Amino acid sequence: MHISVLLWLIFQNIHKKTWNKIRELYAGVLYVSFFNILYYFLCNDKLLWDFKSSHLSLKGLRILHLIFITPLMILSFLATYPSTLAKQVKYITKWVCTASFVEWVGLRCKGITFRHGWHLGWSALIYVMMLIFSRWFQKKPFAVLLLSVLATVVLSIIFKVPISKRMLKHPLKRILTRPLKDHVTQAVANKVKRKCLLLKLFS
Repeated sequence: MHISVLLWLIFQNIHKKTWNKIRELYAGVLYVSFFNILYYFLCNDKLLWDFKSSHLSLKGLRILHLIFITPLMILSFLATYPSTLAKQVKYITKWVCTASFVEWVGLRCKGITFRHGWHLGWSALIYVMMLIFSRWFQKKPFAVLLLSVLATVVLSIIFKVPISKRMLKHPLKRILTRPLKDHVTQAVANKVKRKCLLLKLFS
C-alpha cells in the first residue's frame, strides 16, 4: 500500500511538473516535514497512529513517509493551489477527503493503526490544518508557527502525551524506532503465537 501511494504521488508531481516550483514552495514542504518529525519525537512513548508493513522495516517505513510521501503530497497540493476563495475551499476539501479515504483504506489493509482514542475524524482535522498551514506558512510563517505550537499543546493535553527530560536522549532513535515497551509487547505476542501453533500441531 505504501509503495502504491508513493508511486501515485510521484505520478502527480511529474504530471504537474512540480520541480519547477520547488524554490517557491519548499518552505511549506519543510514546515510539514518538521511537524511530522516532531510528532514521532513527542509521541514515541504514546503513539496515536503508526504505519505497518509486512515488507518494510519500521525505520524504512517512517523514512519513506517522512522524506518522500509527505513532502511529495504537500508539493503536489501547493503546486496547483487556486487563487479564489471558493476554489480554495473546494480544493482543500477534495484533498482532505482523498487523504482521509486513503487512510481508511490503510486501516482496512492494516497499513496503519490507531491507538489511544485516535480515529479518522482526528486525522481529517490534522489534514485540514496541515494543508492550510502549509500554504499560509509561505506568507505568514511566524503566525503559522504560533498556531501550530498551540495546536500541538492542545492535542498533547487531550491525548495525555507524556513529556519528560529523557526524551532529549537519542532523539533520532525516538523518531525512527518504536519505544522499548512496544518491542517487549511484540516479543511476548510472538512467543504466545508460537506456543499456540505448537499446541495445535501436537493436539
